[in-house]
Amino acid sequence: MWQIRGRMVTHQEEVGKIVVVAKSFARFKDLLGGEVLVNIAKGASVRDLLETLCTTEPSLRESIFESDGNLKEEVTLLWNRKGISQECLDSVLAEGDELAILPPFSGG
Repeated sequence: MWQIRGRMVTHQEEVGKIVVVAKSFARFKDLLGGEVLVNIAKGASVRDLLETLCTTEPSLRESIFESDGNLKEEVTLLWNRKGISQECLDSVLAEGDELAILPPFSGG
């Protein structure tokens, strides 16, 4: 089940899947449409979710990953509203988890 740019895209429900939420902001929102509900395999990692999103929007890959597969330094990820680092990309997601993808920001 996917919700992309406000429309639902469904497929046959599969055993062993969970639903997680991917939120995107600014330039990433232009690519993904804001909020996406993703039906992904149980045991999937944050990296797996990002890879799944990249398969639906290939230009996302070059926006968030370096050529060596590492997360770009300027990309901010929030997992359940807490910032995470490169080392957390292999952490396992749970039903209802939320991953937010944000571009660089500054304040003052």
